[in-house]
Amino acid sequence: MTLTDVRMMRVAHSSFRRELGLSPAAIRAVPGGNRRRTSIVADHATLFLSLLHHHHTIEDDLLWAALLERVPAELAPLVQVMQSQHERVAALLDQAHAALGDWRRTTSAPDGEALAVVLSDLCTALFEHLHAEETHLLPIMARHITPEEWEEFTVQGMSSIPRRLMFLGFGMMLYEGDPEAIELELRKLPAPLRHLLPPLGRRAFRRYARRVHGTPTPPRGVGVIA
Repeated sequence: MTLTDVRMMRVAHSSFRRELGLSPAAIRAVPGGNRRRTSIVADHATLFLSLLHHHHTIEDDLLWAALLERVPAELAPLVQVMQSQHERVAALLDQAHAALGDWRRTTSAPDGEALAVVLSDLCTALFEHLHAEETHLLPIMARHITPEEWEEFTVQGMSSIPRRLMFLGFGMMLYEGDPEAIELELRKLPAPLRHLLPPLGRRAFRRYARRVHGTPTPPRGVGVIA
């Protein structure tokens, strides 16, 4: 059986783990009343909450629905767990958006702490879900999702990144993503872009990480469950 290469899912997951996992500390480091710094960190959290919501939406629409139709018996042991995890993550996403709105408005330390707590809870639920997905669901996807369907999922996923953040988005994936999987994606691009993306992406990510996390080299492996 020919397997579909689904490694880019892990690449996307590594960015979610790192950037959301580091967000509570970034929020807690903002002095109360510092509107400029609040805006920078709140924009970062908003971006990744939006990307995560989009990721789960297209995952449900393009992958999960197809698998339920094709291999319901193989998915049966996972359905209840995956659905409950998605519902928990979705509820915490809603809470996080509400807490973000409060913090943006007041810039107060107590509202920042309330947001940090919600994001910490979200990360706990999310990391458990991503681990279960990578362990149990990705092997099924590799067997039963076609390369064409996977390509559509990848394209839809990339479409959620604003065009002005194209270099940054690629740099985020390069930072700790599977080099071989990323190289395969690069080969699909026109030669000029294929050569420009890596150096420009790395530069954009270093600049962004310094601005948000205070270092161009934030910790790798955040949220990985052994």
